[in-house]
Amino acid sequence: MIRKLNITLVFLFAGVLTGLAQFDVSPEGFGSYQGTEENQEDSLDFNDSRRKKVPSIIRTWELTSFGANMEETELDTSLNFFQVYDPVFQRNFSNTFTGNLGGAYISDDYFSRDSYSDFYFYQAFDAYAKFPESVRYFNTTTPYTLLDYSQSENKNVRSESRFNVFHSQNSNRKFNFAFLYDQARSAGQYQLQETKFHTIGFLGSYVSDKFNSHFNILFNRHEAQENGGLQPGQDLNEYKETETYLVNLAAARSKLQNNTFSVTNEYKLGKMEKAQTEKGEEYEFFRPITGIIHQIEYSGNKRLFTDPDADAATEGFYPDFYFAPDSTGDTISYNRLTNVFQLKFYEAPGRKFTFSKRAYAAYDMISIKMPGDESYLLEKEKLNNVYVGGGISRTEGEFWKWNAEGKIYLTGYRSGQTELSAYIYKPLKIGKDTTSLYVAGELNTLVPDPFVRSYSSNHYKWSNQFNNINEMIIRSKIHSQEYHLTVGANYSLVSNYIYNDSTAHPRQAGAEMLVLSAYANKDFISKHWLIRTQILWQNTSQKNYLHLPSFTGYLSLSYKTVISKVMHTILGFDVRYNTEFYADAYEPATGRFHWQDKQKIGNYPFLDLHANLKLKRTRAFFQLKNAASGFLPGDFWSAPDYPLYRRTFRLGIAWSFYD
Repeated sequence: MIRKLNITLVFLFAGVLTGLAQFDVSPEGFGSYQGTEENQEDSLDFNDSRRKKVPSIIRTWELTSFGANMEETELDTSLNFFQVYDPVFQRNFSNTFTGNLGGAYISDDYFSRDSYSDFYFYQAFDAYAKFPESVRYFNTTTPYTLLDYSQSENKNVRSESRFNVFHSQNSNRKFNFAFLYDQARSAGQYQLQETKFHTIGFLGSYVSDKFNSHFNILFNRHEAQENGGLQPGQDLNEYKETETYLVNLAAARSKLQNNTFSVTNEYKLGKMEKAQTEKGEEYEFFRPITGIIHQIEYSGNKRLFTDPDADAATEGFYPDFYFAPDSTGDTISYNRLTNVFQLKFYEAPGRKFTFSKRAYAAYDMISIKMPGDESYLLEKEKLNNVYVGGGISRTEGEFWKWNAEGKIYLTGYRSGQTELSAYIYKPLKIGKDTTSLYVAGELNTLVPDPFVRSYSSNHYKWSNQFNNINEMIIRSKIHSQEYHLTVGANYSLVSNYIYNDSTAHPRQAGAEMLVLSAYANKDFISKHWLIRTQILWQNTSQKNYLHLPSFTGYLSLSYKTVISKVMHTILGFDVRYNTEFYADAYEPATGRFHWQDKQKIGNYPFLDLHANLKLKRTRAFFQLKNAASGFLPGDFWSAPDYPLYRRTFRLGIAWSFYD
């Protein structure tokens, strides 16, 4: 009943907002969007005698560098790859994960293991949540609404459903507000595998010549049954019914929650200047010279792990019982309040040699709670950090773009931590092709996470005195626009690397570790065909600390056509493959992955068939996932002890509204 009420309220909210008035002047600035060709054809319906219709122009951006930069993004309404709806595989094409929508994951690409969350126990689930760094802001001439729904073949048995709502509109040409609601639920095919997660968010922006303001309020929730994976020695092809397979845990559950509030304000000082249009008409515009920026962010996080029947778990599954011998009720919280004060000097577009400069000072207040003694009373710890930083960059002009910045922690828990980074982006004109070269580097000295240093719970407890992590990272790639080709290579040298060992306890490596990767991404595009190929090679010098698949590949082949001149149709398949390797194992009591050398997974083609349809502003997909299961020999493990679902059907539909 509560779920139905939530969905009803969301529809009512979206309907009321859509009915509100919008302005009829297109926003100025970067990144206008007018929809796909089909959407633009729909919007040509302006000549309605009853009322004047406004063309839908949308621009979107994200905030970076503590709100100092507004980086343009694109609104994706394409039918291509619409079938890739799982947030984990939208982020990375190859992952080790627990086999179910909403399950824990870790990228198989070492250089893609970044997280938006700084809460240690949220990082294996952050793809299912929204954080300020991943929020996209809008400016629209007409209200924009997106309804996105998908479900499994049977909504009552082994069900999987997903429902997302997004609405954005301007009250005037400067102020935009938006609402988002994402929710999903998956029962899974195996015993005790249900997951649920949802996000509710409110965000807005005010952008003008002299003052910019951005805010967001985000509520993330994630809940899962933790079955501990299948018991050892079971063949995935042995039983017809997946419920027959035995799992390790019968009553364990985990809950994650995150509440985030963030506001970024910028006041700009500058002067009015004159310029001419291409037709020679003179106009005035405001050129910012200096920006004064303040950002405040509060992030409240909590993880609960309960197992009322812990003594009945498979023998030896839990390594220890520190507080309670027959049940578990661990609660860990991490709250952070951050203030950043920043001064930015803008580039002068009319000058040939110019670059922007910025400097900032910031303060973190952190509080941590976790079980601390035999009576399960919470142990409290308060931390703080004071740090300063700055950067210079060149983003105007077409010759090249570059950026260099650094940060150092002066006092507090992370005292002595330094982070230096830089990149160069250079377009190269080769014949008719526009080729670009990108090179980036990082040099970091990192203080280990507070939870890596000290942690206490019913099943795990540690106290470590780790040295700082030193790492050097170099990334490079070349992209050809004409040939739709990207080739790249990555290099990382790490000393004092911290990993979770075979017992899921943090350990520090005793030797330097070198990680190398090379990749090639190529799209073949014609009138009727779209073929995407991605190949990744990786190698590490220390397999005692880190296991990676040597080769990982992705192939998507699609045939495109138009039925009856109106129905855009794509038929095709996706294949994901990686060589066999000792993938990290998942530990449910803490929600982390750890090193293991007992079970190899991989060497199995995960095949998905899809049919995508688009009629005006409505998109739909029909997908047969893991279609090769039951036909090909081999075990389709997606993580050690965690199998992927057997062949199953999914369908989804999305509606876009621009007025």
